[in-house]
Amino acid sequence: MTSFLECPGSSRGEWRFHIFDVPVRVHPWFWLMVLFMGASEDVGSTLIWAAVCFISILVHELGHVAAFRFFGVRSDAVLYGFGGLAIPESDVRGTFARIAVSAAGPVAGFCLAAVAVACALASGAQLHPGFSTIVIPSLTAWVPRGSLYGNILLSDLLYVNICWGLMNLLPVYPLDGGQVARAFLEHRDPVRGKRRSLVISASVAAGVAVLGLATRSMYLVALFGALAAGSAQLLEADRPFFRPRPYDSSRR
Repeated sequence: MTSFLECPGSSRGEWRFHIFDVPVRVHPWFWLMVLFMGASEDVGSTLIWAAVCFISILVHELGHVAAFRFFGVRSDAVLYGFGGLAIPESDVRGTFARIAVSAAGPVAGFCLAAVAVACALASGAQLHPGFSTIVIPSLTAWVPRGSLYGNILLSDLLYVNICWGLMNLLPVYPLDGGQVARAFLEHRDPVRGKRRSLVISASVAAGVAVLGLATRSMYLVALFGALAAGSAQLLEADRPFFRPRPYDSSRR
């Protein structure tokens, strides 16, 4: 059974290129997702948002690719409607390797955010910590004498790489936090670990979707509602092969 959360295959209109000899595919749905999440009436702001999302998600996936290569596995990077994926030629073995590969993406994004903060402080920016969607820590910055678009670029970089990075660590499949939770639970219980991780994934995703309704964030509702449904779909497909037979009263 195939989950709709899985990466789509190659299609017309894809943008293909190589970076550091890593094959990269950008699916057309990626750009629609980016516009859905942050398009505005100002063309300049929209273009900055699209560029920040593209660069940040690409850096995130290259973090995964670098971790795969550290463990001797080559992989490609794909940007599609649900964000991005690093697709390896083969799976890495061992719980530590699986967790390290999953964590490498958010770490790469946090490093990019650190560079943005350093540049902001060097420019005399004022930093303001806060929370996005009530529970996710975020950071905003504003350079008093900076240009409008420069400040928008800085704010978008911090939002995508900090807020999205922390959100990506939630134990929701196929987010990186969900991959870490699955590796850990399968290590502790090889038989039921995968199902337990999917139960946690569906529950947490549904909770975040409800939080999105409470905060009127249609992006959270759409994304985590889809993730909750995808986890439930995978959970249904992972039912045990051998099931108890129904009771037959004629066999007495």
